[in-house]
Amino acid sequence: MARNIGMAPDADVWRAVITKSWGDGTSETEYAGPYDNAAQARGRVTFWRNHLAKKGDGSQADGYVERARPTWEKVPDTAPRRTARAARTETRTPQGDTAAQLVRDAIGLRKVTHGRHVADLLAEHGHPGEAERVGAEVRAQHGHLSARQALRLLEQESGAR
Repeated sequence: MARNIGMAPDADVWRAVITKSWGDGTSETEYAGPYDNAAQARGRVTFWRNHLAKKGDGSQADGYVERARPTWEKVPDTAPRRTARAARTETRTPQGDTAAQLVRDAIGLRKVTHGRHVADLLAEHGHPGEAERVGAEVRAQHGHLSARQALRLLEQESGAR
């Protein structure tokens, strides 16, 4: 969980190291923090001491507080996801002998997402009849036609799959 603990460049941070011993003989160590002062970390240790003592089954907790002065360093920026995806797919162009295959390949490459994109792609690649049919369906659906729906329309009309 992100915290705003007022970190000055030379500030100390605190954490609680809590060892819990359960009534069945098992134990575990837990780290709580970071905190901006030792009192908060001590409070976590005290909370677990009191909480497990109330159980009445032999469970108990003990702990201590640790202090650290972190060293901060800049992390290099990564490429935004959109740019990385565009770089992967820009080298490939949709291929296909039929209009349906061309659209199927373009969907796989994420070149088209909307019916209007499909109509433009078909017109660019020499399929004017199919482009007009998809464009008419986009208008009939008031703009609500996905690329996959356009592909289904082309497959149904041509009988190709």
